[in-house]
Amino acid sequence: MNRFKFAGLSLVLLAWTLSMSSLAALNDAPERPVLPRPSVDLEPQEVVKIVINALSNNDEPYANAGIETTFYFASPANRVITGPLDKFVRMVKGPPYGIMVDHASSEFSEVVYVENRAYQMVHLTSADGRAMVFAFRLSKQLNGEFKDMWMTDAVWPVAQDDVRQQGF
Repeated sequence: MNRFKFAGLSLVLLAWTLSMSSLAALNDAPERPVLPRPSVDLEPQEVVKIVINALSNNDEPYANAGIETTFYFASPANRVITGPLDKFVRMVKGPPYGIMVDHASSEFSEVVYVENRAYQMVHLTSADGRAMVFAFRLSKQLNGEFKDMWMTDAVWPVAQDDVRQQGF
C-alpha cells in the first residue's frame, strides 16, 4: 500500500511542477505596456503633445496604441459622444482625422486659456505632404475621477492644404 501512496504523491508533485512551470511561463509573457494617462501634473500643451506624439506612431507599442492613448485623454463628456474605443478608432482613422494617424510632422501654436478651458492649434503634415490644422479644446475637469486634470473636449479641423496662407 505504501507503493500506491508513493505513486499518488509522485503524481501530485508532477502535477504541481507542471502547473508551476505553466505559471512561470505566464509570468514571463510580456505584459501589455502601460500607455500615458491623464494626470494633475500635466498642462494642456503637454496633453496635446502626448496625444499628437502617440498618433504619429499609432501602432507603437501595439496596434492602435496611439488612438487608445488619445481616447484616455478624452474628457468623460467627449467619451460619451465618441466612445467606446472601437468606435473612436474608426472615427480617428476616417476623415477628417485620418491625417493625424502616422503623420510625418507637427507644429504647435501657443495655448490660449479662457477660464478652465484651453485652446491649442496643431499643424500636421502627412507622409505624402498633405497638411491640416486642427484646433484642440481642453478643459480642466472639476470633479470626479479626473478632478483637476486637463482633458480633451473636442478636436476639429480649421484649415487644410495651404495652411501657411491661412495664418498658422
